[in-house]
Amino acid sequence: MAEKTPVRIAFVDDDEHLLSSHRRNFARLRPAWDAAYFNDPYKARDAISADSGIHAAVLDIHMPGMSGLELAAELRRLRSDLIIVMLTGYADLQSALLAVNELGVFRFYPKPTNLQTILEGLESEIEARQGHVEESLPTDFLDLFELGVVAVDDAMTILHMNAQAAELMRGSSLVKSGSQGKLILEPTPDGLAAFLHPPSNMTPRPHQSYAIERDGEKLSVLIRRVPKKTDGKTTFMVILVDPAQQKPPAIDDLMDLFGLTRSEAKLTQKLAEGLALDQAAELVGISHSSARTYLKTIFSKTGVNRQPQLMKTVLSSIPSLR
Repeated sequence: MAEKTPVRIAFVDDDEHLLSSHRRNFARLRPAWDAAYFNDPYKARDAISADSGIHAAVLDIHMPGMSGLELAAELRRLRSDLIIVMLTGYADLQSALLAVNELGVFRFYPKPTNLQTILEGLESEIEARQGHVEESLPTDFLDLFELGVVAVDDAMTILHMNAQAAELMRGSSLVKSGSQGKLILEPTPDGLAAFLHPPSNMTPRPHQSYAIERDGEKLSVLIRRVPKKTDGKTTFMVILVDPAQQKPPAIDDLMDLFGLTRSEAKLTQKLAEGLALDQAAELVGISHSSARTYLKTIFSKTGVNRQPQLMKTVLSSIPSLR
């Protein structure tokens, strides 16, 4: 009987300390497996694409020269059979959805994630493929985030939903899954239809936030547009947040979400904490006149024109994931 080919895993990360940690622990955790390590995404692309014996690649999403998403796209084009796992220090939901939907990424883990957890997931997938088990649509990555996350199409048909969203739906009268698998928000937010289906002569907004309230119950909803490049269709990431558990978003989240500069994000964060503009300016270390100038730019980038609207928009956005 022929000897079974050992499982081979490639790790690609520009963090040498992390690669060294993997080297130390991999042999102990999976002594029958082999591993290859790369700190250069270009060398990794050439080596992995040329070696069909590599079963899976674990990629860092943030690398200089070529990002993990770009490397995943290249590897998917060259190796349709490759199992790809993404690691990121920034829990970027839009990148996660793109990675799963567009690039066929198997799992999306935040850094740091225990190596044992990653290897257990890979082992289950490799065994399933070797047993010719039909692959189901991967949704496990959504459960990594402490938010209710629902992916929908432009008809609000639910494509993916994490455990947190399901739990929130069970306890809320403001959001539910309809009989035809559609996400239903009650009452329907004003402007939702226009956001999902903007007029052809208007540039689609990348995100929109809503505050739903009825009979004393409240729900914050952030919807992010996620273009699908392969077929021209658009999906949406719906993030459901219980206002009672909200915290002001992290500065990096505000920068990523609204395109703010770091100074603008710092000022916005302080305003979201309920501080007056002059108090926020003092803590950020800018003059009151500079703060007023920043605020005009912040209003423009977030699509509001008053400070109370800004606070509602910010507090309806993604709480800190870092």
